[in-house]
Formats: sequence, C-alpha cells, structure tokens
Amino acid sequence: MAKARKIIIEVSEIVYNLLETLTKGQLGPKSVEGVIGELIDHAQQGIYRPGAWEREWLTQAFGADWIEHLEPGDPYNGGEGCDAIFQRPKAKF
Repeated sequence: MAKARKIIIEVSEIVYNLLETLTKGQLGPKSVEGVIGELIDHAQQGIYRPGAWEREWLTQAFGADWIEHLEPGDPYNGGEGCDAIFQRPKAKF
C-alpha cells in the first residue's frame, strides 16, 4: 500500500462557515473535514477518469494544461483492462 501523506489546511472563519453550509444537506458529509474529503475524492476522480464529470469541473477551475502530464494507466493498479480506461501521472525521471 502506498504511504499516506498528511496535509494541514488552515482556512478563515468565513471560509469554514461557507464550507460548513455543505454539511447541512441531507446527503452531504456531516463535518467540514468530510466536505474537504469529498472535494478531494471528486478531484482525484476527475484526474484519473477522463470521461468523468469531475474532469470538466477541474478544467474549469485549473485550465486544461495539466492533462498533458497524464498517461494511460490505472493509478491504483486495479487490474486487467483498467489501464485502457484510466489515466495516471506520467512517470517522474
């Protein structure tokens, strides 16, 4: 299993309160930490799944030039057939 990396995010009270609004829905996460986790999950899906709706969302937010840094392949090594439908970051040399 890949080593986990820890990140620490500090936000203003206003940003926290805005994000906390997403915890009020019936289907949403029940904590701001959960909201951040959901955002991360959707972002990573947009990176490795070319046809995902999240890809369009990411290109609206960050442009499309980051896509050139991907290559065919499953970043999670999911098994047979996955390399044809997923993308992963290009190998670092």
